[in-house]
Amino acid sequence: MRSPVALSIWAGLLALATIGSLAVKDALASAPQVELAGKTNAAIAATLRGQGFAVRVEPHRFQSWIFFGTRGACRIAARDAVNAAHYTEAFREQMAGVGSVRYLYRGNRSVGPPELTALVYRLVPRSLDRFGVHVARSAPVAVATSSGCPDGDFGLERIAVAP
Repeated sequence: MRSPVALSIWAGLLALATIGSLAVKDALASAPQVELAGKTNAAIAATLRGQGFAVRVEPHRFQSWIFFGTRGACRIAARDAVNAAHYTEAFREQMAGVGSVRYLYRGNRSVGPPELTALVYRLVPRSLDRFGVHVARSAPVAVATSSGCPDGDFGLERIAVAP
């Protein structure tokens, strides 16, 4: 049996090792979110244009930009939904003029932001980023469409970006 002093020393060493590991992990930065957001914005705009939409951008300072598209009677609004859980109400209000907001991620559709799923699928790419290995990651997208649109997600469910 070990003495309380020895156990305290081991606990202290374990705490230092944990803190050191976290510091190294933090020092090896992952791909900057701003860079990934910019690439997601470009992918959303390109996807909408590729589907024949005339696209207008509405930048927002604290939330993601909204891309409004028009093609005949169909109107669409789409935006990067990486932090959508924090802005769900704002997204709903800002996109209400087009239709109800739905969230697309990795080929799936949901009425709420896919925060937990997106977090899990971001862990591996973010860890690899720290070692200079950059892989594409799927981007959640918030979408609203008007009644004049056909049912579908216009390719926005497959948005993926790499640093």
